Amino acid sequence: MVTSAKKLRIFSHHDADGIASAAIAVFVAKRLGLNYEVTIRNQLTPQDVFGGSDIYWFNDMGSARLNDMRNVSGIVTDHHTPIVMETHYTKDGNNIYQFNPHLEGLDGSISQSGSTTSFLFATNVLSEVSAVSHLPVIGSVGDLHDKKFGRLVGTDREIMLLAKNMGIIEVKEDIRYYGRSSKSVSYMLRFGNDPRIKSLYDNPNAVADFLSGHGFDRRNLKSIRWLDLDQKKKEELIADLKDMVERGGGDSSRLIGEVYEMKGEPTTSMIKDLRDFSSLINATSRKGKPDVGIRLCLFERGEVMKEAMQLYSDHLDSLRNASKALEAAEGKTVGNVLYYDFGEKLQNNITGTLATRIITHMNVPKTTVVVVMANLGNTKKISARISLELSERVDLSVIFRQAADTLGGSGGGHRNAAGAIVPVGKEVEFVEKVNELMKNNETT
Repeated sequence: MVTSAKKLRIFSHHDADGIASAAIAVFVAKRLGLNYEVTIRNQLTPQDVFGGSDIYWFNDMGSARLNDMRNVSGIVTDHHTPIVMETHYTKDGNNIYQFNPHLEGLDGSISQSGSTTSFLFATNVLSEVSAVSHLPVIGSVGDLHDKKFGRLVGTDREIMLLAKNMGIIEVKEDIRYYGRSSKSVSYMLRFGNDPRIKSLYDNPNAVADFLSGHGFDRRNLKSIRWLDLDQKKKEELIADLKDMVERGGGDSSRLIGEVYEMKGEPTTSMIKDLRDFSSLINATSRKGKPDVGIRLCLFERGEVMKEAMQLYSDHLDSLRNASKALEAAEGKTVGNVLYYDFGEKLQNNITGTLATRIITHMNVPKTTVVVVMANLGNTKKISARISLELSERVDLSVIFRQAADTLGGSGGGHRNAAGAIVPVGKEVEFVEKVNELMKNNETT
């Protein structure tokens, strides 16, 4: 179907996993000499799911919208909870082949990302797709699939090992705090959260004291990255950090784990570390230039990298503004749901980012559903996160889908991360419905 397409319409989600997925599809289309068009979406629109003569390829999205599609011929490679448990969907004039780990009894929120699913499908179409086997690794770490176990697992791991064997990436044991190549050591330690060191967390003076005690010049703390340090200095810091974690009653084993690096990328590059790579391509998309992220994924550098870095800087400004809006906002609670409605004060494409920040960095109970809303035309864009512990007992994607459906909206996602769109004016009712469904669906 894909190989014979007169025109291939590639749709992909706007996060790092989606951009990596889109890059895989573009690589396939180019190698096959296909006429193609790429559309990056926060959420599929009604027009997107009404097909025609073209062949569609939905990446990292689509499984939650199969029953809305009409006369679509194509492929869905997704890892979000599907609404239709069929590999070949022919209802309503459709001819859709769905590839989704949930159909195989796998957990798409931890063992197989959207980009891994897209890659696995692509191997059946083009054997040389192994040349971009680093892309599923970028997408998987961007979706935090390595968080629970400190390494990638399941099918994600199989593709990661392929990329390693292809000589594209390197796998190392190192500190797992975010920002090894994109942030200063002082920033990385200040916001290192898993495990959190209470004496250092969000305490710049304490971090400066800690680093100066290890021979760092306080005047240069903002310019030294973790990847700039030699192995001896890293080991010295890690030993001390582990001791601090243990004295605070934390699990020091979570400090160290697998990290993934681009083998041919210089240590000075922000995208040496693949988690930082995922942050960069995510930023290009959030600032409206996903094509720049796709080109980076496919080994373009130079001016492309320069533009990407500017978009990353602009995205950081947006996140700073979002943080200020959060500081000024007053969250409201309905049962165990903590929700923030920012209206027009927040870009609607970073609601998920802010929800992740709240549940990761704010001291909220592990039973809390964190919900962030922003206006999207005459609808509300809603994102939510719950702790991994709570996701063992409830599936947030199912709850969001059910709550949104009753209000004329749409929803879906993963067990611990979900999103929805509902009409303006229905948002409080949506929150109340989510709280009710959480109570009804939680198992002991």
